Amino acid sequence: MKTIIAISAPAFLVIAFSCCLYAQTSQNETAVETQQRASEKPRITTRPRVKMDFVKVVDCHLRNGKLVFGKLLSEEKNKITLEQLQESRLVVFTYSKREIDTRTMHIKNMPEFQYYLDLAEYFSGRTWDFVDDPDDFILAIRSYEKAKQLAAKSQRWNGEKIEQIEAKIKRLQSDRDVWIRETTSRAELKKLEFEAEIDARIAELEDKINAGNKQLEESMKHLDDISDGIEDNYKRLGRIMSERDGDFTRQLDILRQRTELNRRLIDRWWWMYPPPHLPGGGVSP
Repeated sequence: MKTIIAISAPAFLVIAFSCCLYAQTSQNETAVETQQRASEKPRITTRPRVKMDFVKVVDCHLRNGKLVFGKLLSEEKNKITLEQLQESRLVVFTYSKREIDTRTMHIKNMPEFQYYLDLAEYFSGRTWDFVDDPDDFILAIRSYEKAKQLAAKSQRWNGEKIEQIEAKIKRLQSDRDVWIRETTSRAELKKLEFEAEIDARIAELEDKINAGNKQLEESMKHLDDISDGIEDNYKRLGRIMSERDGDFTRQLDILRQRTELNRRLIDRWWWMYPPPHLPGGGVSP
């Protein structure tokens, strides 16, 4: 036996409207959930690639044969300006193009990161030679820091490369601390060594001074002897000159007397034997 439930028309309309309202509410909730889930998904953004910086590096020969190389700072019509390495310094030089053999001039682009990395290796290699070591440590660390900054700007270099540079900086800083400690210890040892030997050095210096004084006294005595000898020679020379002056005067007197005697003899001979061609006998004109 079937049971038939009779539903009036108004009740049916209410039930139908409720069902439609429920369905629409469910769809709206589903749409909102879908939108929320879509908004919660992580957005993948592409990072713009940073352009790598380059520097120009020049190498050439001057007309005198000297090789020069360095970073090009500026180039004009008649001259170029370079940043060059000079032992433990970076020095700026300007060259006239008339000084340069232009056939040997090469300009190439180098990544700025690599340029500072090469500088760091150069200055790092100069440490521990006890010649400008403080400057070498400072310039090496500074160059590594600059290379690290440039590497961090570019996606070309990964984090491993930056970590390697940081490790080199830490190693240099550690080496510099050791260098300071060793040089301080060396200076203290030198000071102690000098203080330990100062008495012996003072005694040695006194002996040298005494020996010098003795040698000076002997030299002065020798000079006195030479001076006495010169004075004796001067006196002897004076006597010799005086004696020679007397002899010369006497010889002049004798010569004058002989001249007078000869003149008288000639006069007498003239009167006694006049020349035959002269008139008046012995009277000369």
